[in-house]
Amino acid sequence: MERAHRFEVLATGGSSYVSTTDDAQVVLKGYQVWEDGKRFLDYYEDPGNPQTSGEENILREAAVYQHLGNHPCVLQFLGLEELDPGIHSLRLELAPLDNVRSYIKQHPDEPPIIAIRLRMAANTAQGLAYLHSKQVQHCDLSCRNLMLFDDFQVKLGDFGASLIEGRDFPETFCEEAQYELPLREREFKSRPARKRELFALGSAIYEITTWRRPWDSLGDDEVEARYGREVFPEVDDNVAGSIITRCWEEKYDNADEVARDLEKLI
Repeated sequence: MERAHRFEVLATGGSSYVSTTDDAQVVLKGYQVWEDGKRFLDYYEDPGNPQTSGEENILREAAVYQHLGNHPCVLQFLGLEELDPGIHSLRLELAPLDNVRSYIKQHPDEPPIIAIRLRMAANTAQGLAYLHSKQVQHCDLSCRNLMLFDDFQVKLGDFGASLIEGRDFPETFCEEAQYELPLREREFKSRPARKRELFALGSAIYEITTWRRPWDSLGDDEVEARYGREVFPEVDDNVAGSIITRCWEEKYDNADEVARDLEKLI
């Protein structure tokens, strides 16, 4: 009979696993899962996915966390753990309520009161403002990358695609369709980075306050087409509607302004 593993895989992302450790407050994020000196899972077993890319991704994300340091609205990085020579994982604090999107899916009819949701949105804006103050672009901001803690505290995480100004990191991701700034007669790469992030922030605020994704019943192509026609979800009855609209219309210059406007509503 095969013995039970001590670890549990909590999530599988685009290039990594998140698994438990012997410390109930800490998780490992990496492309392999080991126990007692043995490898049990490997994201890059496919010969088409070279192992070096997994290690490079982990070291890149570690560099972003190290650059950011500690902040109340950023997931805490606890260092690298070497699983085997040349094989590392990130040690991160455990988010006991998972990520915001997962929590919404698990509790679709039980949103917290609006004051709490506005605080969650403000945490998101505060975290993004801190990233920008450190010259970091998240590049994949959405509710699936917002970690949820007790009392509905939100912290930004998942910096695997993030960029640091002055560092030669390749651009590997763009935002999901509901979070992506439309071209508005610009070339794809000509859209201002901050405006892209602030547009995504508006979509995160929408998802948190309405408890559903923008255009959640539509496919990505239709969402992109509607955004291209400047057709956005209705926000007239949303207490944060004017803030969301200003994010979507590129009216904000920075996330600090968004955070301040959200604070006024709480």
